[in-house]
Amino acid sequence: MARVPAELRLTLRSGSVYYFVDRGLTSREPHFFIVVNREPLRDELLLLTVVTSQVEKVKRVRRMLPDTLVELSPILYDELTKDSMVDCNHVFSRTMKEFVELFEQREIRHHKDIPKELLEKIREAIRNSPLVSLASKSLL
Repeated sequence: MARVPAELRLTLRSGSVYYFVDRGLTSREPHFFIVVNREPLRDELLLLTVVTSQVEKVKRVRRMLPDTLVELSPILYDELTKDSMVDCNHVFSRTMKEFVELFEQREIRHHKDIPKELLEKIREAIRNSPLVSLASKSLL
């Protein structure tokens, strides 16, 4: 397992939120990513969901899977500036090594953790998704 720097150990937990650019997105803009692993410091893979402000687009694309979407707002999570959504059908997995490299290159920025109630809604929506693997679900 990758060596995790002490500074990252202080912030990396279930519900941690990081802001960075990810190669898995078509956008070159940074996004908020939420760590959903139950025990991320013990796992080889980090599971992350992404927060998008394209709420209507996601609702349209996932209209057949409404139980897999979690709406967020600046009232629910004050780090946001506009209404947003987590599409829990798409879970990003990154090795701890990849994440540590991003951290050491100062390409990620930690934000306030997502409230526990929202984290549980996100986990439940991931469990409801027929598109997320059982292996990923087992880390929740």
